[in-house]
Amino acid sequence: MHKMSNLEYSFIVRELGQALNGKHFGRIRKIGGSTYRMKIAGLEVICELGVRLHATKYIEPAESDKFTEKVEKELDNARLSEIKQINNDRIVSFAFDKGELVFEMFGDGNAILVKDGKTVCAHKYESWSDRDIKAGAPYKPPKTAPAGRLEVTDKYIIVSLMKLPLGKDYAMEALSRAEIDEKAPGNSLSGNRILALEQEIAKLQSEAKPVAFSEGGKIADFALARLSKYSKLETSEPKTLSEAADEYYAHVVKTNPKLEKLKERYDKQAERLAELREEEKANKEKGDFIYANYQKAEDIIALAKAGKEQELEKKHNGKMDKKEKSVEADL
Repeated sequence: MHKMSNLEYSFIVRELGQALNGKHFGRIRKIGGSTYRMKIAGLEVICELGVRLHATKYIEPAESDKFTEKVEKELDNARLSEIKQINNDRIVSFAFDKGELVFEMFGDGNAILVKDGKTVCAHKYESWSDRDIKAGAPYKPPKTAPAGRLEVTDKYIIVSLMKLPLGKDYAMEALSRAEIDEKAPGNSLSGNRILALEQEIAKLQSEAKPVAFSEGGKIADFALARLSKYSKLETSEPKTLSEAADEYYAHVVKTNPKLEKLKERYDKQAERLAELREEEKANKEKGDFIYANYQKAEDIIALAKAGKEQELEKKHNGKMDKKEKSVEADL
């Protein structure tokens, strides 16, 4: 099932902000275990923690609980001043004049009511080494946040892209458009290819617009670009991202949450395994090189220890630095 990405939350924040800024809080209800529906003015906003947040026209049976009752009490008729994305991350904040309702959409997600910088109540209370979600504690978003720019390393290029505020579908699309293999080591790419990739990323961000993908008359997915992986599906362009998301989630077949978590864990482990295999390959190449040149290396070390600089230079084009206690030579 589609889990909304950083880029999509960025888009939905602008979309909802245009419709709701300056409007007044109405109510909030709970649908099932971790889904909330909030009414601001005449618009219903649904949030399935860790999965999606958008305007909805589908009104499912809902109920109150301690969290929603506290939020309604604190935000009664509060005026919405701003909807914002925190740290370009999967965190959406509804800032009212009486408090702030924060939806953390990474992992299993959380909903937190914040007032004067401190947590009033939350969907669930959690604790980490660097922050606490508990009543009375200062609210702090995670220290880790998406990177501001592409930084390539010797790891697969997709690893670097996943650190940007995009999402995997958009990272893969940028690579496809730039004709770069996702498993290409970042430092193996020329400056021109990196530039081409950065241009494709910039286009995806600046030209983002809602697209719905359908198969056999049924919506199969949605995005903010015409994704190459769906080239064989029918496409349409809904007026808003909320409209596309609302239709998708209303008709998608719900999967077992435990299976979803297992799949996510498997995908992460598969990515890590691929990285380790690359590291193993690189280390083997280094080991093979050292083994193939073992005798030369032994000779260089012996000459250096004996202080035979002239012989070292003649046989191996070597140089000794007695001050640094180091030797450079050709193998």
